[in-house]
Amino acid sequence: MNGDFLKRAQSRFESLEGSLNSLDAAIGDGDHGSTILKGLRAAAASPEDAAKAFRVAAGGASGALFGQIIAALDAFDKGDMELGPALARAAGRVTQLGQAKAGDKTMLDALMPASLAGNEPAAAAHAARAGAEATRDMPAKRGRAKYVEGAGVGHLDPGAVSVAELLEEFAKPSGA
Repeated sequence: MNGDFLKRAQSRFESLEGSLNSLDAAIGDGDHGSTILKGLRAAAASPEDAAKAFRVAAGGASGALFGQIIAALDAFDKGDMELGPALARAAGRVTQLGQAKAGDKTMLDALMPASLAGNEPAAAAHAARAGAEATRDMPAKRGRAKYVEGAGVGHLDPGAVSVAELLEEFAKPSGA
């Protein structure tokens, strides 16, 4: 995988760690930013098998679910798949593994629109951002957020925000 992208993503998530943890603290356990950053550090150190390195380092559900996105971006980066189908495959795996669907206030609310946006990384990133913003008004139907008063309405889903941030970094040209 493109090591430049992974290093940029690591740097971006180092600056986002606190804000993502705060988003997660409002509706979850407060460690989402730290978990994603741990996975990205490992992926950046192992660009040849970035998805596996991410899964192992991040661990738990986030490792397995976000590892699917890293694998999709790797498949696109290597020319093995177009971006839309690669992200659709990742969304399918996330749906299966997480037993969630669009509208449940999860990372899928950013990933699914990105998969339908075509094959241009910038279009996927834009769709993911819009999807992440839409989670603010959704009641959570999965995860810890569904037990929060009001099911987390008024809060962004940190997983959806991370998907948008990751795809925005991916859309930047190398060396940016």
